[in-house]
Amino acid sequence: MFQILIAAISLSAAAAQTVSTVPGASQQVLSQPLQFVGYGTHQPHGLAAVRYMYSPKGTWRSYTGLKNIYGYYNVPQDTKNQLIAYANGNNPATCPDPNSNVLWDLPYNSATASGSSFMEHNGRGQGGVASSQPFSQFWFDDNWLARYMSAAYGAPQGAGLYAHNTRWQIIGLNSNGWPIPDGNYPDQRALRGLNDIAQGSPSNALSEWNAILSTAGTNYDSSNQRYTYPGLGDSYYLGLFKILTDRLMDAGISGSDQGTLFQHSISIRSMILSEQQYSNDQPIGWVASRSDPNALINTETIACDVLGLGAGARYSFEAGASPMDTPSGFFYRPYFALSAVAGNSPAGYMVYGPYVNLPTGQYTVDFYMRSGSPNNGLSVHLDVNDANANQVLGSNDVTQGQFYTGNRWGRYSIIVNIQNSNNQMEFRVFWGGQADVDVSAIRLR
Repeated sequence: MFQILIAAISLSAAAAQTVSTVPGASQQVLSQPLQFVGYGTHQPHGLAAVRYMYSPKGTWRSYTGLKNIYGYYNVPQDTKNQLIAYANGNNPATCPDPNSNVLWDLPYNSATASGSSFMEHNGRGQGGVASSQPFSQFWFDDNWLARYMSAAYGAPQGAGLYAHNTRWQIIGLNSNGWPIPDGNYPDQRALRGLNDIAQGSPSNALSEWNAILSTAGTNYDSSNQRYTYPGLGDSYYLGLFKILTDRLMDAGISGSDQGTLFQHSISIRSMILSEQQYSNDQPIGWVASRSDPNALINTETIACDVLGLGAGARYSFEAGASPMDTPSGFFYRPYFALSAVAGNSPAGYMVYGPYVNLPTGQYTVDFYMRSGSPNNGLSVHLDVNDANANQVLGSNDVTQGQFYTGNRWGRYSIIVNIQNSNNQMEFRVFWGGQADVDVSAIRLR
């Protein structure tokens, strides 16, 4: 099977275990792993960020003696300062989150808990450089959010969660008892849009989406051939905007609105990838603010951006980036697309691989492509091939008239039924050489 996670993340056995709380804490702790709820894996960038989260430089920690102590929301500043001083990376702490939930449901300053969960941040900023004191505050809501990410990547899920209403439950389209926010910040609109989708009202969700688009100060950057969103000041806003965009694409929105969603799905993805931090030439996480040079990498931001990259698909890949393959003569652009250029690139397969073993069943494989100059000779052949069986399971020939005009992205799909459990799947793009073509995301739903 397609296992990229537990082995790839390489957690120690101790770090992957969850230990029950001592008497006095809640006995309603969730023990069953979360199943697929619409978020899959993204390679290579999403996987790299998840690996970072579980590394010593990330925010996953095993702890003993976790206390519900001091406070952060709706408390005097002195109490908040006491929490920050106490939870300095050496002492684990928890306290009520914005929805008044406490990890492990610990009573105040009495019972303690042991386990493994995500803390707020590890004091690391741009480039993953240590620039601040860690904040070993273990939030209920952060761990609920990160649970969706962990489930997608087959990684251990944070301990101490229990069945309760939280703002992040709508990420899984669970609107039962969801505390609906009444503000107009981008995150609140994105979450309300997801609630609209969960309630079967995609038109209302589209209204929230359009409001975010307006708030974002959206501009088209012609040099990088993508939209930018300078009004979305926090990185996790981008992740949530991407989640809502991709959920809307498959919620019954059609016509020109769906075409608009395609453009922004690819652009938001490109912005998220551009703003990912690197350490030793390897992608890691994202800092919380898109403009503050002193901003830190935290659990909430990484979880939202990773979920955004994998939203609406089980597996997502990047044309021109590992583990996909491409021969020489093609151009990987700074806006994260692979280009075939007429007169410079060789006709033939421009994308192939990654030779992964997938669970049997039916998939829709989406290829995102565009052409700035489609002509009568333009032809791109897409196929899904089982390299082990030497069998093409499905194909799609895309010609000039099927490309969007104005160098706009389109989604071109192949439905396949994988029956061979010993498969080695690859997703191929054969370019005929007639006109320029860009290929970006390849996603399996």
